[in-house]
Amino acid sequence: MLEAMKSFVVDIFKSHRTRKFGFITGLITGAAILLIGFFNTLFIFLCGVVGLFIGSRFDSKDDLVEKIIRKLDELLPERIQRW
Repeated sequence: MLEAMKSFVVDIFKSHRTRKFGFITGLITGAAILLIGFFNTLFIFLCGVVGLFIGSRFDSKDDLVEKIIRKLDELLPERIQRW
């Protein structure tokens, strides 16, 4: 029985890469929910998504800081702007 389970797990990890990623992600998410709670896990996940978004912007060679400054210039009133 143990050998069959081991063979099954090894087969999954060798042949199904996206399933492996989903399995590991599900395991980590489930463990995090059990250990630290749902809303804490949700907060960590959202921080990761925001970090992924910002990192992808920096990787795409966009001038993210310049865009943020221009957007703040548009949104903030004249007396609050420093530049």
